[in-house]
Amino acid sequence: MITLSCSCGSAGSTRRHPLRGMSADERAALIRDAFSVSGGFLALEVDASWHPGADEPSEGCVVLADLDSLDASAGLDAAGAKAIRDLLEIGHVRGQALPAPVEVGSVRFRVAPADEFGPAMAYMVTDGTETLLDATVPVPHEDLLADLVDLHRDLGADALVHVDALAARTGLAAAIRRVRTERGAAVA
Repeated sequence: MITLSCSCGSAGSTRRHPLRGMSADERAALIRDAFSVSGGFLALEVDASWHPGADEPSEGCVVLADLDSLDASAGLDAAGAKAIRDLLEIGHVRGQALPAPVEVGSVRFRVAPADEFGPAMAYMVTDGTETLLDATVPVPHEDLLADLVDLHRDLGADALVHVDALAARTGLAAAIRRVRTERGAAVA
């Protein structure tokens, strides 16, 4: 079953398949240009004919079809299906690569596609079950994961919580710079 969602709030599911009849190479090209790919899942922007629900789409509607690796590789021979499944393990949002997760002791740093209709990435830092940071950054942007890991190494978990509080107002990159500057001045 393929999940359809629209920026207007309409959602639904279908057995129709947006990749049906395409070769493995055609599907691979769509996956490389997809809205997002992460952990074997694909969010593909489709045209208004896929609009879910009874409402007619407006000009501003963005319709996404969410497929898992089984749906994305359906109907292909074994080699083509494997190639598509492998490609779906290379995470990106609108072509910007998702960095690999980093673990420092019990603290886990990861980046995933944001849960919104604009191309964006969600930076998340957790310590066990506690969320230290959850910030969304529009794509494209400079990878900030290493900066967060360095900030944690240099200034600890409290600095990440402070960045989280500032990021909604200033953006994640500016929040990291501000906390580093403030904490650096306090140490000096």
